[in-house]
Amino acid sequence: MSELDKNWLTEGIFDFEYKKYVLMAYFQHVRDQFTRNRLHPCLPELKSHLDACVSIQTNKSRIRTSLPKNLTGIDVKNWQLQYEEMHQEDAYMSDLNYLLDFAIPRFSRSIEEGTDRFSEVEENVKVSPVGIVPLHLQEGYLLFLHTFQPMVSIFYYQLALYNALKERYLKTHFIETVRIGLGNTVSQIKVDLTKRNREIPNPATYVVESKYEYPLHETLLPVAERLMLREINVA
Repeated sequence: MSELDKNWLTEGIFDFEYKKYVLMAYFQHVRDQFTRNRLHPCLPELKSHLDACVSIQTNKSRIRTSLPKNLTGIDVKNWQLQYEEMHQEDAYMSDLNYLLDFAIPRFSRSIEEGTDRFSEVEENVKVSPVGIVPLHLQEGYLLFLHTFQPMVSIFYYQLALYNALKERYLKTHFIETVRIGLGNTVSQIKVDLTKRNREIPNPATYVVESKYEYPLHETLLPVAERLMLREINVA
């Protein structure tokens, strides 16, 4: 299982044991990805699933509290009216309760594990400016140095508004991977990029270096994006 459908809770066969099986298979996939330091897209997906489950649970509770109740007596000690709920939950709602109670803490634990690994990678990644840092940091280039090869992967970045999690984020676009050496340093790469894109005369350019070899797209790129948001001071 590679991903969990965003409507997994409401679509398909609604059976607690079946849904539990689907969830456990997904969590195993996430665990395998985290073990290999592949943090995206699993981590943001987990957050979206958790938010959806919490929202359903909250709305379900609001609906329940709005249903009519029978007055059964008065608590004289606390001076409160006592009510008996007239609404009896059917099998579907009962299974939904069990499923939410089963899913929410497991989504939370997986998010905690992924967040810890994300922080661990952050500690091993350094983002450094190339040349003079311009005043305009909202767009530019990220140069990812390969840990064990004289290569650099080049990405164009641009600050965007908000993603599905209502967070500011960077839109990135892969340009190319080139070999570096005495005749083609990161400074020369910045010069070449400036010549190729005259719309940014002095682009903000940063080198991303890592102590260890992490997956580029699944780990290094999202970590570098988060570090750049701090650099731009919007994280």
